Amino acid sequence: MFGVLIEKGISDWQIVQQHGGQADLYFEGHFCVPQAGLNVGEPHAVPRIRVMNEQDNSPVIPWRDCEYQYTEGRHAGEWKAMLRVPAGGLYRIETGLFTTWNRPDNPFKQFRGDIRLHVGVGDLFVIAGQSNAAGCARDQAYDPVDLQVHLFRNRQRWDLACHPMNESTEADPEAPNTEMGNSGASPYLSFGRHYSRYAGYPVGLISTARGGSPIANWDPAQNGNLYREMLARIRACGGDIAGILWYQGCTDTDTIEQAQRYQECFYRLVKKTRQEIDREVPFFTFQLNRYAQGLLDEAWGIVREVQRRAAQELDRVWVLPTIQCATSDEIHNSALSNVYLGEILAKQCAGVLLGKAEFAAPDLAEAVLESKHTVRLRFRNTSAGFVVYGEKTLPCGFTVEDEVGKIDIQHLRGEKGCLLLDLERQPVGEMKVSFCYEADPCRWQPKDEVTYLPPLAFYQVAVERRKSDEKE
Repeated sequence: MFGVLIEKGISDWQIVQQHGGQADLYFEGHFCVPQAGLNVGEPHAVPRIRVMNEQDNSPVIPWRDCEYQYTEGRHAGEWKAMLRVPAGGLYRIETGLFTTWNRPDNPFKQFRGDIRLHVGVGDLFVIAGQSNAAGCARDQAYDPVDLQVHLFRNRQRWDLACHPMNESTEADPEAPNTEMGNSGASPYLSFGRHYSRYAGYPVGLISTARGGSPIANWDPAQNGNLYREMLARIRACGGDIAGILWYQGCTDTDTIEQAQRYQECFYRLVKKTRQEIDREVPFFTFQLNRYAQGLLDEAWGIVREVQRRAAQELDRVWVLPTIQCATSDEIHNSALSNVYLGEILAKQCAGVLLGKAEFAAPDLAEAVLESKHTVRLRFRNTSAGFVVYGEKTLPCGFTVEDEVGKIDIQHLRGEKGCLLLDLERQPVGEMKVSFCYEADPCRWQPKDEVTYLPPLAFYQVAVERRKSDEKE
């Protein structure tokens, strides 16, 4: 082929990670004058490149000369170019081979060059975790494609994002995240669509999740095959990302021993990932939802508590609840729930990465026995009160235990930033309180009046006694 050939550089549909509102796009290749040009005695040729806005066909970067050197007289050679492009798009990258004729009536002529289409400069996010990250919703919800949201698919090529995101057409069958069947709808198309609107530029998603994968497959100190594949795909997409979207943990509730190892494994994953990509990349995580057939409530409580505490103990880790969501089967979020989860995740990421309004779930800050029969739970991340469903008879999701056993909760009351549990009897000795820790927890959780998010689930948190109560 004659003209300008792009042999290295970004591809169609690719999103490049922006920094400070811009990104550098690199290209290189070969060029040559066609035989027809040689026949009329073209004296020389110069490869040029430009960036066009696909919306209105206006130039973002006008034609400019590439760096080049001739390899065959002055008719063929090698070229390269670096373009500093503003965040936005979609862009069209055009190349052309320009020649100057000695005839005064035709001073300027251009031969063809390769083109890259639908390119964006924005934020890249990795989708990591197991089935609810890969997407397994089989029911219906309005969740349309958006030209501003692109996906690096398992076939290792960029494309317009759509469900199912973790499908494996033309993918390497030996890739560790290849699914046994076709996946369904996930939260992340909705996430990309909403985040793009907050950011004002495109979003790129990188698929790395796999259904049923335990934390051992993501732990660099254990099996780690999905961890290594995730790093390889980050590098294939330029080596830098805006964040990791993590949703995993159901498989690690199979035994108490697995659940107890979850914290060590997840913390190591965060640390090693950041070391490998040389950046304090943020992790945006979801707590587990529910499993209707789950047997080990304690294991589910342990993993959810680790997920809650990770956002407190690790820098640049955030978490949102999912227990408020419906499922499409015994364990997978419904399509409508995934649309909702994508929206709230986009709000949280926009607050963290774009300086928009902060968006977070109520998180238990302290639990205090403030009288003989009342436990006060104070929450961070809430500026108002709580919506409480049924103060007396309806299950509320809270469990209080002391040295004797469980204590019935007679009333649940909300105040600004607090929930109060009125107990059936006076506690004896040490106390602990839990919220929605079970495999299939209560569906009538209290909600924050502003965000309408339930508190993050917590497990076996010690209840402090006030000194006045100790004296009594």
